[in-house]
Amino acid sequence: MKRLLIAGAGGFGRELYGAALEARGYGEAFAIGGFLDDRPDALAAFDGYPPVLAGIDSFEPRADDVFVVALGNVDARRKCAESLAARGARFMPVVHESARIGPNVEIGEGSFIAPGVSITADVSLGRHVCVFHNSSIGHDTRFGDYCHIYAQCSIGGNVTAGERVAIYPGSVVTPRRKLGDGAVVGALSAVFTDVPPGGRVLGNPAAPLD
Repeated sequence: MKRLLIAGAGGFGRELYGAALEARGYGEAFAIGGFLDDRPDALAAFDGYPPVLAGIDSFEPRADDVFVVALGNVDARRKCAESLAARGARFMPVVHESARIGPNVEIGEGSFIAPGVSITADVSLGRHVCVFHNSSIGHDTRFGDYCHIYAQCSIGGNVTAGERVAIYPGSVVTPRRKLGDGAVVGALSAVFTDVPPGGRVLGNPAAPLD
């Protein structure tokens, strides 16, 4: 059985821990070993969690370890994952048992699929992608690595998103839109047009912030 280690013991890490207890494969394919965090006392104010075992940068993976990174900032998440990978770390997706996953859905290593998510058919999610509570993704959609789709978002069919895209809570991306690398969609937005790489949009209809 693999030992899952959660990199990051902040709010996201605690959320992910709770979801991992109800994830597909828990207790059969993997058990939870604890957290990695550069703050040894990160969980001192909280009860019921496994320990912080070591700092992220100092930890040396062992053969049966698998990892998931629970850092909310997209760039910090990528930096952490790359640092662990350089030391031989392997990553696994954490998929909550309540998520509805359709046919031909690919979920990359290190990704997190939260409770209540719906991913319909023929969808591809890259490595270290987070899809948070009660969001939905339509058919034939593609997301690159290190994307964050926050809670209660609706992503239409045939959407193509690059890497490091962040879509904040309550937003809608209509079908066939293209979101470039590093694009950001602000909370409660409705996206009816393509967003260029690095673009930031907000509102209904979503308009550029820059």
